[in-house]
Amino acid sequence: MFQLLNPIWLFGITGIIIPFLIHLWNFKKGKTLKIGSVILLGESSRQNARSLRLLDLLLLLLRCLLIIIVSLLLAKPVWISSNSSDQKGGWILIEKENFTETYSRFKKEIDSLDRAGYDLHFFEPGFKAADLNKLNDSEIINDSTAVQLSYWSLLRILDQEIPSGKEVYLFTPNRLNRFMGERPEVATKLKWKIYTPKDSTASWIEYAWFTNDSIRAIIAQTDPKGINKVPVNIDPSDRNAPFTVDIQDANTSLNFKNASASKQKPVTVDTSTIRIAVYTDNFKKDTEYLNAAIRAIQKFTGRKIKLSSVSSGLISGDHNIVFWLSEKMPPESQVKKLKAGSSLFIYQKGKTEEVISLIVLPEHSLQKEAIALRKRIPIAERSNNNNAVWEDGFGQPLLDLEITNKLKIYHFYSRFNPEWNGLVWNEDFAKILIPLIIPDLRNQSSELYDRRSLAESWIIPSKAQIKSGTVLKNAESDLKHVFWISLMLLFLAERWLSFRKNIN
Repeated sequence: MFQLLNPIWLFGITGIIIPFLIHLWNFKKGKTLKIGSVILLGESSRQNARSLRLLDLLLLLLRCLLIIIVSLLLAKPVWISSNSSDQKGGWILIEKENFTETYSRFKKEIDSLDRAGYDLHFFEPGFKAADLNKLNDSEIINDSTAVQLSYWSLLRILDQEIPSGKEVYLFTPNRLNRFMGERPEVATKLKWKIYTPKDSTASWIEYAWFTNDSIRAIIAQTDPKGINKVPVNIDPSDRNAPFTVDIQDANTSLNFKNASASKQKPVTVDTSTIRIAVYTDNFKKDTEYLNAAIRAIQKFTGRKIKLSSVSSGLISGDHNIVFWLSEKMPPESQVKKLKAGSSLFIYQKGKTEEVISLIVLPEHSLQKEAIALRKRIPIAERSNNNNAVWEDGFGQPLLDLEITNKLKIYHFYSRFNPEWNGLVWNEDFAKILIPLIIPDLRNQSSELYDRRSLAESWIIPSKAQIKSGTVLKNAESDLKHVFWISLMLLFLAERWLSFRKNIN
């Protein structure tokens, strides 16, 4: 099928009017013949001299064709053809790491597809082909990779690499942690079969820290429906506890006694003391609310927290976080004393603006009810690299995080005061501050233990999400060489006829 990629250039065909105008302009007037007498000339022999000849019409046609060919060449002509051999058969896609369980669950269907001529490929970058009859578990396990892309990313790659017309049968578990990012649109004809794996439940230690007399840990438990996290106090001297405490080189680690079965790695127990400094200035009431919240955090978590009030000139380098409750910026000499990795919380100064809005916290926060926002400081200037931690109801940053080479600087565009917002009166005020005060000690491999599943309606692409990309999948042949040859031949013919006319 003939197709033009840039059909807008077809408007250039209107240029054929130019040869027509030139042709009409070049009509020759009749010549006057002088004769001695007209008496012998009859009326029937009266004729008009004309210069319009067949040769001129051919020249006009050639020049018009030249303009048409140039316009078509600029419009990028291609020939679209579908390869009938590609329309037969398809691919069977299975994850290498889950091959044994996947094949056992869909053995009848996979064998049927194999007999029908479908090719087996591993669902991973490169989509390596395999022979279903020659595979064994040891080859699959030894060749498996620990680096995993999300299913959505793999589908985007597949849509670009699979031959035209191939049908795909994809067999995977329905684990939520493999569906990261935005669901793609694909042109490939896809049939996706999912299942819930046998190991649909798991437990792991999220993080652990020392309290005054014991170890407190957050134990996460997951199943296809969700994740539940429970705080647990552990006595290191209790031999009947389901945990093992290992102390080596002043480092303490915690793990399950049956960790070998769950393949979980030990979690390091945090022994550090969180040192917090608060500079009050003229915001004494704000300081009272903040100190109360910090003491509540200490009681709730059992973490070792040392709270102190400082003046502008007594910030020490061992503070983990400094709350600077003042509209005066902290002296640069004091900021330089803070150690790398510590945090600085600053009240932003500016003209107070009264608003009727809400404080919007992150989606994963413990916010149970709307938090009113009555006053705020407008943002005068903000770096594009900053991250909004809290926002107002209009999507404007209320607590902005700036990460430098040394510090994490929080810019707060409101106040810890009931006249400004309902934050300090909220029952979860202390919990809201926890991510700012306590470092994130979550187990970095916790996503591997996540057993939450995704509903089938969110996995199978709907008809609205399938691109009408059939043309892009077909074989495409560029016709520019044919048109260039035609253009040269027409040009040579036009020059030859024009030269012949001039001679005549």
